[in-house]
Amino acid sequence: MDKYISNKIKNVSLFMTFFVVLLHSNNLEAAKDIVSVNSIVQNFIGQGIVRIAVPTFFLISGYLFFYNFTPTKEKWKYKFKSRFHSLFIPYVIWCTGWLVILYVVELVPAGRALFSDRIIADYSLKELFVNTYVYPLPYQFWYIRSLMLDVILAPVFYYVIKSLGKKSLPIFVIIWFLYPISEMFGGVWILQIFNYPFMLFGIGAALAINKVDLHFKSIEDKHIAIFGLVYILACAVRAALMYTDLPLLDFAENVVILFGVPFMWLIYDKMSNIKNKKISIAKYGIFIYFFHIPFQSILKKICFKVLPASELSSLAVFFVAPVITIIVCVLVAMFLRRFMNRFYMVLTGGR
Repeated sequence: MDKYISNKIKNVSLFMTFFVVLLHSNNLEAAKDIVSVNSIVQNFIGQGIVRIAVPTFFLISGYLFFYNFTPTKEKWKYKFKSRFHSLFIPYVIWCTGWLVILYVVELVPAGRALFSDRIIADYSLKELFVNTYVYPLPYQFWYIRSLMLDVILAPVFYYVIKSLGKKSLPIFVIIWFLYPISEMFGGVWILQIFNYPFMLFGIGAALAINKVDLHFKSIEDKHIAIFGLVYILACAVRAALMYTDLPLLDFAENVVILFGVPFMWLIYDKMSNIKNKKISIAKYGIFIYFFHIPFQSILKKICFKVLPASELSSLAVFFVAPVITIIVCVLVAMFLRRFMNRFYMVLTGGR
């Protein structure tokens, strides 16, 4: 992989991590269906613009897994072993660690006041296991859980893609849209398994296996503009759908992803001030992703304890909480990387 694409993947992943933090800053809750400047802005950004983040991660993960891959026994063994260390071990450590931290926080009266639902001390053993490793309390780890399943199914992806060749790309896109299309007619639940955790990983895998050039030099500026226009319009439509009961949210989200991900990838090449650089804090991107929830959730609760409840404070928290969260995450990562490097490497899966 050439240096430009390598740096681009790292930088884009950092930007998408920022998008995830902003996505999780949404705080409308009961007010999400009330038309206001606050809800429109949060829905347009949180339910539109930034929703390309995790699909981008799946696509990049699929591409990196199969980049220059040859299906030998040794290669499969190496891939599974490396993903065990980079995904499974951090997943167990972080999910367990955050559970313990939240348990301790809830023991303090001031900390308990931040939580309106059941506390961890009231969980049964089964609930403890489920809320730690199946549906973890730091809910961003659903991505790692799904990615581990993608890795387990990697041989299936490989042989399907090799059989279909470049036709696998449009076929994966069509299959990905089957469930949101079915929702218009009542929905076929089994089609949910073809949502983007599988399909975007598969598309990334197909790009790598079919050796597609990620520079996309044949794409002209007018094509990028079309991708961007449809992306913004789809974001606006999806935000508007938040105020209706129409069964079109998932379809609109797929359109956002379908045009937003390539737009983001292509527009990066037009950013002359960063495109030839490796952003220094990009190496902390994975730590930001792992650490930001539930830290950001607690931060938002504290903000709403201090600030008077209003549309303005809600909008302010939406934008300010991610900035504070990212700064704190980077500072903690820098400290751990410098003074507890071995521990940091375990936490981040060696990244």
